[in-house]
Order: sequence, then C-alpha cells, then structure tokens
Amino acid sequence: MTVWCADVPAHEEARFSRGGVDVIRIPPSRVLGGVDPVVSVSDLDISDFDVVHLHDTLPVLIRRTLSKARGAGKPIVTTYHNDYVKTTAIGRAIKRLRWATQGRRTLHSSDARIVLTPFFERLLREKGVRGGIDVIPNGFSPVEDDAECPSMLIARDRSRPLISFVGRMSFQKGLDVLMDAMDSYDGDPGFDLAIAGKGELSDWLEERHSSSSAKKHISVLGLVSDSEKRWLYENSDCIAIPSRFEGLPTVLLEAMHSGTPVIMADVNGLGGMVESCGSGLSVPCEDHLGLASAMREVIEADSQAISEWGSSGRDASMEYMWGRVTDRVLDVYRRVVGE
Repeated sequence: MTVWCADVPAHEEARFSRGGVDVIRIPPSRVLGGVDPVVSVSDLDISDFDVVHLHDTLPVLIRRTLSKARGAGKPIVTTYHNDYVKTTAIGRAIKRLRWATQGRRTLHSSDARIVLTPFFERLLREKGVRGGIDVIPNGFSPVEDDAECPSMLIARDRSRPLISFVGRMSFQKGLDVLMDAMDSYDGDPGFDLAIAGKGELSDWLEERHSSSSAKKHISVLGLVSDSEKRWLYENSDCIAIPSRFEGLPTVLLEAMHSGTPVIMADVNGLGGMVESCGSGLSVPCEDHLGLASAMREVIEADSQAISEWGSSGRDASMEYMWGRVTDRVLDVYRRVVGE
C-alpha cells in the first residue's frame, strides 16, 4: 500500500515506509481557504497500483488523483467519511457549490462507494448519488500498551467520579460546549473532568480554563500517550464526545471496547447509534445544558446501569475491530478489480 497525502503541517520526513505502508507527503504550493492544500501529483507514478482508494470527495489532491487514475484506467474506490458543518451563510453556499461541481462527480466517477454508517448512505441518496453504496465502518484496534495514569491526575482524589474528553482541540469537537456545560453547574459539579489532546484550540482552552468557575475540577492534560489514553478509558466513569460533526470517531469505539459509558452528541446519527446499542447517552448537538444533565446522570447512575452500558458497549464494539472491517474493504477491492 502507498499513501499520498498533503504535507500539512510540514514534516521532516517527506517519504518513509512503516508497517508495510509507503507514505508520500506532497508539499503544497498554497492552501486554499486555510483547509485545502494545492498539490501536484504529476510526478507520482500510478502504474503499479491495482486500486486507487480516495478518502474524501472535494480536496485538490482527491480531484487530481481521481483524474490521474481515470486516465490510467485504474479502478477507483471512494470513502465518504463526513458531512462537514459550515456555520456561516457563505460557508454553506460554498459547500453546496463544491458538492454540486465536485463532490457528487467524484462519487459518480468511482467504481465503488463506501460510507461509514447507514446515516451517510441515506444522506448521499438525498444528495442525488447514484449507484451502489457499501456501508463499511472505520475500524479500530484496542490500545495494547499497559495503562499508565497521566502525571497530572496522580494526586487527584480518587473518591471523586472522573469524566474524560479525548480528542483534537478543534471547533468540530465541541470543546466550547463542554466548557459551557462545566460552567453551568452551581459550584462543585460533583466530579472531575480531564481533557486530553492538542490542536488549534489549545491556547484558547488554556485561557478558557483559567477563567472557568469550575477550573479546580478540570485538568487539561495536553497530548497523552497510548498508555495514558488507555488509563483514561479504564478509569473514567464516562467519556464525553460533544462534537458538532463526526464520521465515526475512534474515541467512541475505543471507549465502548473498554466498557466505559459514553455521552455522544447526536450528530450524523451517532447519538442514535449509541442509544440503540445501549452503550451510553445521546444529547442534542451544541446543547451545553443537555450535556451537563447527561454527565450528572451518568455519575449518579447505579451500578446496574453502569454495568449494562459497559457490557453493551463492549459487545457492540466487536463489529468495528479491524480484523472484521478489513475483510469487507478487501471484498470491495476484489470486486472492482474483477469488474
């Protein structure tokens, strides 16, 4: 397997091989709108590829790789991962235009189309996508490193419940909603909150944390190791995922596999998925009071409810293990190569 990706942010290694995967990072000439790197694939060789698998529909890299693959007569598989939310009128207008001129064309030009959940299959049909669609989720592998408590949490009072957020510090992940929920409590929320991750909102979070009325009950951990992430899953009473939009977050699957209840914002059908498999609670998107109520409900739940959420999550997570997901993706590859 060879992976092509834009070199954003820039890395010291432009080309390397790990775990049998060759990675080629392509330096952009510029970045459109701060999100779409303009790259050239003209010097990259596609002749030895049996299948080209695109993992988006809109970016310049996707469109140019699609054109190169079609010109070479290579089978094309495209995975539609997410329906990105735009909050401004201009952003929504540009999104509609790009979908009409680029997104739908990418999917119609593909020999097979994959979506992560039935929600996205319905969404693409509503958007006018024709042809077969395979529903194949993202897979995950359980963290194998031994659990290790993050240093910042070693001295905390273990008698207090712990709720954790694990993810990228970004607008998408709803960190502001989480902080609003913490500030909505009258005094002590009755639990501690650990926030793990890094990203473009790291500085914002530091400032928001310093001014929070609940700051002494919130630990901002920064980037954590796999060992520390496993500890958070195994020692938290709940994992909160207040995202504004998602495809199928790995954190959700990892938490379910660890038997940890989850609170999932009901975006792109994920809240319904959590409730239907019985692994936790769903809350409306961007509803900080609903999130605050759900966090309180989890920490006040009896042992039977906690046990049922945990066991249901572990059972449901098995369908998303890479061993099962990979076979389904390979079946798609074999089909398009045969065709």
